[in-house]
Amino acid sequence: MPAVGPGDLLVRTHFSFVSVGTEKMKVSQARMNLAEKAKERPDQVRQVLETLREQGLGPTVRKVQERLKAPTTLGYSCAGTVTEVGAQVDEFRVGDRVACIGEGLATHAEYNTVPRNLVVAVPDRVGLEAGSASAIGAIALQSLRQARLELGETVAVIGLGLLGQFLVQLCRASGCRVMGVDLDAGKRALALANGAEAASGVEGEEGLLHALRVSGGAGVDAVLITTSTTSNQPIEMAAALVRDRGRVVCLGNTRIELDWRTWFGKEIDFRFSRAMGAGMFDPDYLLRGKDYPVGYVRWTAHRNMEAFLDLIAQGKLDLSRLITHRFPFGDAIAVFDRIASGDLASAIGIVFEYPDAEHETPALEPRTLRLAANRPHSAVRLGMIGAGNYAKSMLLPHLRAVPGVSLEGICTTRGANAESLARRYGFRTATTDAAQLIHDPEINALLVATRHDSHARYTLEGLQAGKHVYVEKPLALTEEQLRPIADAIGSRGAGGPTLWVGHNRRFSPLSTRALAHFEGIGVRQVACTVRAAGVPADSWYQDPAEGGGILFGDVCHFIDLAIFFAASLPVEVHAFATADPGHREESWAIQLRFSSGGIGVVHYVCGSQRGLVRETIDVLGGGRSARIAGFRQLELRGGAGGGTRKLQPDLGQKAMLAAMATQFAGAPGAVDLSESFIVSAQALLAARRSIAERRAVALKPRFPYAPL
Repeated sequence: MPAVGPGDLLVRTHFSFVSVGTEKMKVSQARMNLAEKAKERPDQVRQVLETLREQGLGPTVRKVQERLKAPTTLGYSCAGTVTEVGAQVDEFRVGDRVACIGEGLATHAEYNTVPRNLVVAVPDRVGLEAGSASAIGAIALQSLRQARLELGETVAVIGLGLLGQFLVQLCRASGCRVMGVDLDAGKRALALANGAEAASGVEGEEGLLHALRVSGGAGVDAVLITTSTTSNQPIEMAAALVRDRGRVVCLGNTRIELDWRTWFGKEIDFRFSRAMGAGMFDPDYLLRGKDYPVGYVRWTAHRNMEAFLDLIAQGKLDLSRLITHRFPFGDAIAVFDRIASGDLASAIGIVFEYPDAEHETPALEPRTLRLAANRPHSAVRLGMIGAGNYAKSMLLPHLRAVPGVSLEGICTTRGANAESLARRYGFRTATTDAAQLIHDPEINALLVATRHDSHARYTLEGLQAGKHVYVEKPLALTEEQLRPIADAIGSRGAGGPTLWVGHNRRFSPLSTRALAHFEGIGVRQVACTVRAAGVPADSWYQDPAEGGGILFGDVCHFIDLAIFFAASLPVEVHAFATADPGHREESWAIQLRFSSGGIGVVHYVCGSQRGLVRETIDVLGGGRSARIAGFRQLELRGGAGGGTRKLQPDLGQKAMLAAMATQFAGAPGAVDLSESFIVSAQALLAARRSIAERRAVALKPRFPYAPL
C-alpha cells in the first residue's frame, strides 16, 4: 500500500484509462537495447558523458545501471472510491466517488495515493468508467483554451485518436465547426459520428478542400495537432489548412520544422499545450495542495477536470463510442504486449476494470511486504528510509558489501520502488510505512535518504527510539530542527545511539592522506574552490521548504570539509551570496574562523565549470601544503611523504559506509563523530544566518569534540 501524506487521499481504483500513444511509447522505449535508447535520447547521453568526465567510470556505470533498472509506473488517469483521507484534507470523505490524474500518481494499480488538487468528485450522473478518462479530457480542454476558440469559429483536428475524438466533441460543444484528419478510415468515420462536418486523409488536396468549405474559403481559424510521429507532415498540413494569422496548437509528440516562408507569410501563431492545466508543474500546487485564486487563474488542472466531468453530466460529451476496449486488470501485461506490437492500433479508448470494484470493499492490504532472506543478522541491522537517485546509485551498491551490516528493511512512499529495491539488494522487508522500521526491535540502525525537509524529523525519531542514525546531508534546515537532535546526542548515556551525516568527502583516500600530512601542525588554512553546474530552478533541490537550495544540498559538504581539515572548532562564520533571480547560478563565499587561529574559505560558483576541475581543496600551514584536484589527484609539498598521487575519482562513499558500520557496531578503535557532525550543521546554519542578516555570526559549539 502506498503511504498517505497529510494532503493526500488513498483511492481504491475501479477503472483506469490507458493513454494508448503515451503508454505505447513508454513500453517500447523500455524494451529497447542500450544503443537504441541512446539514439532515442541523445540528451541523456550527454548527461552520461558529463558525469563520466566529472566522477569517473565506476560512479557513472552505477548511475546508468540504476536508472535502467528502476521500475516506472504506467498510467495517469483513474477513478474509484476514497478509502483514506490525509490529515489536512477536509473536502473529501471515505467512500466518495472520485476521479484522479497525475503521472506516477493515478497509475494502473489497485490503490493510489493522489494529492488533493489532482482529485475531483465524480457527479452522480457520471459513471466511474467515464470519470477514469478525466486526464485525457482535461488535456483536451486545456488545448482548446490555448487555441482561444470563440463561438462560430472553425477548427481542424489532425490526429483522430482518443484525444482527437474528445476534441471533436468539445469543439462542437463550444459552438465551433470542426473537421478531422487521420490516416485511419475507421477513426475518420468515428469523428463524423462524433460531430465533425468533414474528415479526410493526409494525402492530396482533400483536407484543404474541406477546410475551405467549412470556413467559407478563408481557412480554419485554428488547428489542433494530436499526432505522435517523426514526420513533419502534420505541421506542413496545419500551415496549409489554417487561415492568415490563425492559430496552431500542438498537443502531440510530433516533429516540428516550421517553413519560414509559409509561417511568416501567414503570421501563424504557433503554441504548445502542456498537460492538463495550470499547476501541473508547480510543486506547491501539485504536492502541497496550494490552489490559485480563481480570479487570477481561471482554469487550473483541477478546474479543467471538473469542467470535463460536468460536460459529461450535461450530456454534451458522449464517451459511449470512444471506449472501444475493456479488459480486466489481471490481463494488463498481455494488453501492453498487444499495444506495443500494434495489435491494438485501431483502439480508441482502453479501460482496465478492477475486480468487483463497484460492489466490494475489501480490507486494506498491509503496507509491509515480508520477503524471504537467508542472510544472517549482523551487528548492524539496518533499516533504510527513502531511496532517491543518489542513494540508489552511490550508497546501496556499496552498502550491501559492507562487512557487519545486514539489510533488514527499506521504506519508500511507492510500493513498487520499495519492493524492487528490496529484492535487488536483499532486504528482508519492503514497506511504505517508516514507523515500521523506526519501531522494529530487530533493527538497530537507520539510514535516512529522504528529501531534505524530512531529514531532521526521521533522525530525531530514530535517536529517540534508541537507534543509530545515518542521515544524508543536510542534517537540518533550521535551528529549530537541529536543537532537539543536539539535545538527544548531548543527553545520551554510555552506549547510547550515535549519529552519522553523509559528508563522504572526509573519507576519500586523498582526504585521509592530506590530513595525515599536517599531523602536528596546529594552525591550518583551508580553501575549497568549487565550480559547479547550476541546478534547474524548478528542481525540488531549489525549493526553500523541501530542499533548502544548493547551500543545503551541496555547499554544506565543503563547510564540513573545511572544519575537517582545520581540525578545530569554528567560532565565527561570515558568508556572502551572489543573488540569482532564477536560483540557477548562485555563488557563495563563506569564511570560517577556528579556535586554533586557522581560517577556512569556501568559494562556490555556479555556471562556470566547463573545462575546469569541479573541486579544488588547498590546505596550508607549518610550511606544508596539500592540494586535492577533483578528488582524483593529490599534491603534497613540505614535510615527509611529498609528491603527487593520482587515482580514479573517489568521493569517499565506500570508506564512509565502512567507517559508519564500525562506529554503529561499537568496534574497538571506532570513533564517534556524532558531535562533529552537529558542529558542521551549526556552521551551515550560521552561514545561512550570516547571509540573511549581513553580519558575522559567532558560534559557541556545544561539543568540544576532537574531529579525529
